[in-house]
Amino acid sequence: MVPYNLNREVPWFFQHIENYYHLFLNIRFNNRNIIQEQIEFSIELDVKGFEGILFYMYKPHSTKIRFDLYKHSIDQVYMINNLKYVLDKEPINSLDFVIIPFGYFKDEHQFRLIVHNEKIESSYDIYSWAPSNLYKNVKSVIRIDNRYNELIPIDDYRGFYFQVDSSFKGNETSRLFDLINHLVELDKSINEVTKKSMFDPMDSSIKALVTKTNEYLFELCHNPVPLDIKNLLRELERLKFNIDSLSKEEVFNWLDDLVAFYSRRE
Repeated sequence: MVPYNLNREVPWFFQHIENYYHLFLNIRFNNRNIIQEQIEFSIELDVKGFEGILFYMYKPHSTKIRFDLYKHSIDQVYMINNLKYVLDKEPINSLDFVIIPFGYFKDEHQFRLIVHNEKIESSYDIYSWAPSNLYKNVKSVIRIDNRYNELIPIDDYRGFYFQVDSSFKGNETSRLFDLINHLVELDKSINEVTKKSMFDPMDSSIKALVTKTNEYLFELCHNPVPLDIKNLLRELERLKFNIDSLSKEEVFNWLDDLVAFYSRRE
């Protein structure tokens, strides 16, 4: 069990992304009518002082995982639209939403979040997580007690905003491929009781994610890169142009082969 500073269970995604720097957004919807229905909402994300790729993920309901990513320049505002969530028959419904940054933060950074919904009142808390593994050698890992840190909003002459502390870094962009491969494994998950898939099929969403990842990484690679990385980018370009003609298994095998090959070369 991870040390945690909330009186609730660890968010569902934690076991999958423990080794990634990430932001955890705990959104609460006030279901006054106590009815079960699907609602739509959006998140306005204003991030200043970060450059790279922003990945988000959440569960609209118990068997569906939704995810996507955005390429982010230093100062941009995004509206993440068409988000859906199925309310339970409870007065307060809690939704766990994660944002994983791949890139770097400037020292002077700030970000703002606004959850928009016309029908349901909402509020949120936001927490940051920094991985705490120190690698002494290949086979030895020292773990330091860690916990989610609540981000307290700052209100000064620049307005209302959040900041992460210096221990929070953006993840290396190359780790996006590890995350995609983990999603592939999630897509294969089987419920031990029902012997059925735990989640709705994600193959089309993963294919779209691969295409976006390739596109964004090419755009970010303006500086000279090592030969191995150039070769990897060529392979990813081949995958990008062939992805529509490949089956789910062929795409996943292609990614597995790339990860396995270039992991051995490090």
